[in-house]
Amino acid sequence: MLAGGAFVGIATHDERLVFEALRILDELRVPPERFEFQMLLGVDPALRRIIRDLGHPVRVYVPYGMDWYGYCLRRLKENPKIARYVATAFLGGIKARKAEAAFARTS
Repeated sequence: MLAGGAFVGIATHDERLVFEALRILDELRVPPERFEFQMLLGVDPALRRIIRDLGHPVRVYVPYGMDWYGYCLRRLKENPKIARYVATAFLGGIKARKAEAAFARTS
């Protein structure tokens, strides 16, 4: 698809696949307006940062709506490694809220 000129969404959190995609993009000299990486919010922000720092477009998806819970469970079943990223993001959010509340009490 890349060689044929189509717009391609590269939707993965797998580092090996991301780096192979980067190699192919470089090899084919695909301009950034013809592709984007797609990742779920809260899943491997470090990898997302690497992709962005290399100058590549990244679309971040946020599950919402009536079926958000089922969607998230399906993603977790497909790739259990994502559970670690979700838990880290969740616990980080709790930690940040506690810090904000403590700061608000001292202000």
